[in-house]
Amino acid sequence: MGKCKKRTLNKPILENSLTRSHAVSIVVNQIKKNELNNEGKNLLTLFGITPEELTEAGASYEEVLILKRFMILNSI
Repeated sequence: MGKCKKRTLNKPILENSLTRSHAVSIVVNQIKKNELNNEGKNLLTLFGITPEELTEAGASYEEVLILKRFMILNSI
């Protein structure tokens, strides 16, 4: 067995997985920096993140409303 396979098999399974709370923090950080990219939008739809979760994680109410309007306008 090669070195790469040995390294991958020895890593824990959950080390590379993305949790819901981590996804929320990524999206909130992008909103705060005003740099919401496709990754952030994909995380919103993948996990079904609600506006309440974003405000609890630190995003302001106004930022969430703007994000909601932006997502609705781009989905049409």
